[in-house]
Amino acid sequence: MPTYLCHGFRWQRRSIRVYVVVQNLDDASPEWIIPAKSATCILDSFYNLFDFLPYCSPSGPGFASDSDGDDSYALQQTPRDRDRSRSASVHAPSHRSRDPPKDDFGAQDWSVVKVLEEYDPQNLTEVSRPYAYVADYVVRVDLSVSIAEEMHRYEERARGDRDPPMLGHASDETGRKKGNKRTGWFEKLRDQLQRGEDIRWYIVVNGDEVRDWPDEPPE
Repeated sequence: MPTYLCHGFRWQRRSIRVYVVVQNLDDASPEWIIPAKSATCILDSFYNLFDFLPYCSPSGPGFASDSDGDDSYALQQTPRDRDRSRSASVHAPSHRSRDPPKDDFGAQDWSVVKVLEEYDPQNLTEVSRPYAYVADYVVRVDLSVSIAEEMHRYEERARGDRDPPMLGHASDETGRKKGNKRTGWFEKLRDQLQRGEDIRWYIVVNGDEVRDWPDEPPE
């Protein structure tokens, strides 16, 4: 059961549906956004739409397509993308593995922005949760992790960043000053996707990360 420690905000399901329709994202699945094809489609749309985000692209040498070998969902770079320097931000991943991702979340390694879903397969009253998560920092918890150390690592990285994701405190719940008009790129993304939602630390558990259709019985 994949478990993640993440720094981010909740993206309400209704807002996801509206975003997918308005942006005409044919390869996105708004009810379950983490499959590799869907997540890449949504994340790539962020970089094409919001020019304040650090430069990232899924079509680099380390980009892995889905299991069918179809990478058509990796959108072509727009003129704005081509004009932006590949070294414009320290957020851009410095290394991309040429190995295929181990799971759907691994297919997001190219992006500084991540998307996550949580789900309890024992709860048969809902197909998906009322929200997903958008994060700028994610750590997969296989056995254990020091929350304090990960929070400190995030804050140290942000302090040394010339283009920080947040200005001031690293979380709205830790006493961030209200009325501060200066915002980092992750706060700007939150304001575009889900204005008013708090940015904070979450533990996200997904008991149904891979949703495969069962094989049809032989006739």
